[in-house]
Amino acid sequence: MLVGSLAFLTACEEPKEIGLPPTTPVGVYYTDTLTISRSTVLLDSVRSNGTGTLLMGRYTDPVFGRIQATGFSQLVPATQFVVQDANKNNIPDAQLVYDSTRLVLTYNFVYGDTLKTQELAVHRLTEEISRTKSYDIRSSAAYDPQPLTRFQFTPTPVKQRTQRLSLPATFGRELLALANKDAGKVDSLFQKQFKGLALVPGPNNSAMLGHLVDGSSAVLLYFHKEGDTTSTVQAFSLGAGVGRFNQVRADRSGTPLAGLRPGQSLPASATGGQTFVQPGTGVTTKLEFPTLLNLRQQGRIAINRADLIITPKQPDNSSFYLPPYLGLAEVNEQNQILRSSPSGFVQFVTSASSLFDRSEQAWVNPQIATYDSRTRVYSATEGGVRTQSILLGGYLQSILSGLTPNRGLVIQTPSNTALFSTSGGLANLTQFYLNDRLWRMVLDGSASVRLVVFYTYSN
Repeated sequence: MLVGSLAFLTACEEPKEIGLPPTTPVGVYYTDTLTISRSTVLLDSVRSNGTGTLLMGRYTDPVFGRIQATGFSQLVPATQFVVQDANKNNIPDAQLVYDSTRLVLTYNFVYGDTLKTQELAVHRLTEEISRTKSYDIRSSAAYDPQPLTRFQFTPTPVKQRTQRLSLPATFGRELLALANKDAGKVDSLFQKQFKGLALVPGPNNSAMLGHLVDGSSAVLLYFHKEGDTTSTVQAFSLGAGVGRFNQVRADRSGTPLAGLRPGQSLPASATGGQTFVQPGTGVTTKLEFPTLLNLRQQGRIAINRADLIITPKQPDNSSFYLPPYLGLAEVNEQNQILRSSPSGFVQFVTSASSLFDRSEQAWVNPQIATYDSRTRVYSATEGGVRTQSILLGGYLQSILSGLTPNRGLVIQTPSNTALFSTSGGLANLTQFYLNDRLWRMVLDGSASVRLVVFYTYSN
């Protein structure tokens, strides 16, 4: 039986125009005054291996502090290093003449000051990178303190730019000596001699660059056969199938986040009403709904629809970018993101009108919201229709039904939209959610995150 009075909850009214009408007629009542508590959280781990971008540089952000990144990558022959004559016979080493070696790097984004000269130092790794180990933003690998090369340049804020760096002849001749050897054909043997490269920023850098590793970056060895007048090239890849990771360090002293510690929540009241998100440094915002259970005072509650409207503050600097996508995940009391498996997080499904199904909480249609530059909010899709909100109906109903603890959700910033397996099996795609991208977001004041709930209840 529907009850036609709201005497028990003064914040509720009968539906009327509030600036966010439901897309379909639902329920009888709504409330837009449920409390949302915001706090800034520093995650204890952010995975950075397997990334499609090697970070290199340093810059200063007035909110997130002084940020520095170093990229570490294996190097492997793009194809088996076999040099033969027309009769398919291996050419002897003595007949192979070294020409030159180039490191080709392509960067596709720049953060920070692009007017100053930057420096890139390329070092040879002395420690192997594992392709099966998980590395996070705090990881490192040992490298030779003497760089193979240093390169000074002024970055341009263009969509993509390629750099070509000369590498020492001694390094190139070592590579050439592997022609027709087992180490030039088998990756594991190659790694014993060439463990990889580290891209290290200079001490006075003021910008961060992201170098592509999708075939756009490689070491190119040029040589020719004795008697030939043209060079042959052998590529050594930093791309597919290569172990790599980024180390990202942040010095937050002197910023609003100076007191932030892993696992702790820094309430918005301690940071001037603001909370923050920057995936590359492990900073995110936690959302809690402490007054949600008060709805039970009216009787049995059915959530018809719940719209979470997130409106970030516009960046003051055009070189700082908002995350293009948002996701939400559950956490425990220590603010650690709950996992349903080593490769999946506890997330809620898109369904806003049915009871939250915890059997579908990982990688089966997790809800992804896209930033809309026109309305300046993050919006999801329901039934093929783009909303102006993130849909929380199933999640809130699960809390009211006692199936899900009311511990809050943290914001995640997926790196693309191909985020879940459609074949029924789980894929190890956690890096899409916990990634080392340096997008940033500030949620300023209570109006930055609002919740509108449409519901019915009965005694």
